[in-house]
Amino acid sequence: MHPQSLSSFEIAPIPHLYFGWGIRHQLLQQLEKRFQGPVVLICSHFLAQEGQFGWQLKSTLQKTCQVQTFTIRGEPSPETVDQIVAQCQPKTEVLIALGGGSVLDAGKAIAGLIPSQNSVLDYLEGVGAGKSFTGPTCPFIAIPTTAGTGSETTKNAVLSRVGQFKKSFRDNQLLAKEAWLDPELLETCPKSVLYATGMDAFTQLLESYVTLKANPITDALAWRGMTAFLGAFDAIDHPEPAETHSSKHRQQGLSNLMLAASLSGTTLANAGLGAVHGLAGPIGAFFDAPHGVVCAKLLAPITIANLQALNAHPDASFAATFLEKYAAVGRLVSQQDALNTQQAHTALITYLQQLTATYVPQGLASYGLRSDNLEPILASCRSGSMLGNPTPLSDETLRKAIQGCL
Repeated sequence: MHPQSLSSFEIAPIPHLYFGWGIRHQLLQQLEKRFQGPVVLICSHFLAQEGQFGWQLKSTLQKTCQVQTFTIRGEPSPETVDQIVAQCQPKTEVLIALGGGSVLDAGKAIAGLIPSQNSVLDYLEGVGAGKSFTGPTCPFIAIPTTAGTGSETTKNAVLSRVGQFKKSFRDNQLLAKEAWLDPELLETCPKSVLYATGMDAFTQLLESYVTLKANPITDALAWRGMTAFLGAFDAIDHPEPAETHSSKHRQQGLSNLMLAASLSGTTLANAGLGAVHGLAGPIGAFFDAPHGVVCAKLLAPITIANLQALNAHPDASFAATFLEKYAAVGRLVSQQDALNTQQAHTALITYLQQLTATYVPQGLASYGLRSDNLEPILASCRSGSMLGNPTPLSDETLRKAIQGCL
């Protein structure tokens, strides 16, 4: 047997990860001893309320530190980031962000700009001033409360103006110093949000597994993430009936979901994504549609389109690599190792369609998308994630995929 040839690849740094049920309490115990200077706390409005973990964080930090607290509602805009940065002390000792992907993205961008007090529009890809980010940054600690974007393990902060753009502020220096992954925090997440963000995580794992820039390490992490994802929703939604096992079963489902999400952040950061996220970006820019819902609805139609395009690809050898990867995932999700390639593809599509129908049933028309207003999306989708798709897809193919989700 000849050794398989390997192409060159890079793996970006990841934060110091702390994972475990209830591990946030260890962070609370550490905070009283670790920081004495000014601290900025970014969290969602809900988590800042009395009794919630954001309130506990603030109360603990105030014993030794001067704490500024800011809350984020919805997806952060450049203006929100700049307004908060202007209120922070340049010598802030640490920024802690607690919340979902939008909160973590806002915290990441704010931490990056606090020392310099510069505007994020100096660095925002595609719409900013095009300046190179040189730092320095404020140390950043990420505490996710949803299992979706994997923002806690990525270097990019996604900012948007609804109706205009959705772009990233991206640099290795923005990476969190620490990420505290406590699956128990997912208990505060409504099921509809949990399922939509979880579908975003699975989409990121699948897309990074079949992207043009995948490498052996991202493949291994994506595979482990997809394995963890399997059955997680069912464990959360339908825990074992026996009282002695029900709580443990649900805990395992939430833990697996958080692991899958964080792994998806690492894989997307190092391998990129594909056409689902290529479309989800401009859809989120032009319509107030939740990112996880968009990804969930597009995943099966785009996977079908990719399989059809790969089967018709002029370079059969090139296409075979991706067709086999899709087949491997089909065998994984169906738990049927004996399926041939075509059967495995069918099993994968069936799984994706059933997953979406069960957990994210609402159509994209409920967010304002119609067959006659898709042109701005198609005109804006060709950069970024779309470049990692395993094969090019025509505008007409993409249009049909979106129309199938309305």
